Amino acid sequence: MAVAHHERMAKRRPDGWFVAGFVGLLGFFALEATTRGRGAASSLTTTKADESTTRGIVLAYVGSGIGASVAALVPGPRLPAVLAPCGLAVQAAGIALRAWSMRTLGNAYTRTLRTGAGQEIVDSGPYRAVRHPGYLGSLITWLGFALTSRSPAVVALCGAILGRAYSRRITAEERLLRRDLPGYEAYSARTRRLIPLVW
Repeated sequence: MAVAHHERMAKRRPDGWFVAGFVGLLGFFALEATTRGRGAASSLTTTKADESTTRGIVLAYVGSGIGASVAALVPGPRLPAVLAPCGLAVQAAGIALRAWSMRTLGNAYTRTLRTGAGQEIVDSGPYRAVRHPGYLGSLITWLGFALTSRSPAVVALCGAILGRAYSRRITAEERLLRRDLPGYEAYSARTRRLIPLVW
């Protein structure tokens, strides 16, 4: 019993699953680079409506990646081993949802918060159920990554950092779309923000 406890609390080394989780993140960023449309869709130039949320998300990604690398090495209890491979499956599901969302919106899927001339409500594909499926896909991707570490600290860290960043983003985006996109108020009344049937 004492030996098992000592092993659980011993300083950790990154294992293969956690390394695979980082590879999954590379796939996530590759999707962003190759799928998003050119021009305004991929521009990082922000407007006042963005409320610095694009920068906040970028910083959250950097902070979560670095923080997870450090926190995963801190001695402490570990989550069940089965959660590491499950994390990769969760990560793959998140990337797939993100890709589906990006393809559904096309050029309207932008890096920064903006609306374009003639833009219309899209309520097909994943947008039938939630208003921000791309953000949900990102959060699921990072949750899967965190699970590959088997570290409760990494899961909590990534959840807190990214949860705050995306909460600010959704609030700013909904403010912009309610103001500038005709029909968004009615669309909001029949859909949830992020989690189907919940919120």
